Amino acid sequence: MQKDTYDRKAVGNRIRENRRQLGITMKEAAEKLGKVPTYYADIERGNCGMSVETMLAISHLYHMSLDYLIFGKEDTNSEKAMEASRIYSEETESVYQLLTHVSKKERIYAAKVLRTFLIACNDIGTEERELEETIPVEAIGNKDHERMD
Repeated sequence: MQKDTYDRKAVGNRIRENRRQLGITMKEAAEKLGKVPTYYADIERGNCGMSVETMLAISHLYHMSLDYLIFGKEDTNSEKAMEASRIYSEETESVYQLLTHVSKKERIYAAKVLRTFLIACNDIGTEERELEETIPVEAIGNKDHERMD
């Protein structure tokens, strides 16, 4: 009987893509997961498998479903996925509008601040609803911003 397995290379590519989008280094990711960097690198390269516990930790760290992590598929038909996509688009547009009126230098600083913020949120386990209660997304897009030149 042949043993069923998953496409380790494809899983590794999805993990790498999500890590890079968050601006996290491989070393930082390994530390957050409690793994040695060489093992984490092997996971991203698809050179080895991983335990269910490691998959769950990676899924949580990068905010991706296990379906997406393992199979590369999201349930785009679900109401929840459609609503999340709509909210994501609105939030992305708000950030885009803020960054269109600033210098390249300010955009670089903003990216660094955002990266630090995301790492801090992962470190303290901040939930999305906690962030929404602190600063409503609508408030971000309605403020007049001065240039830092």
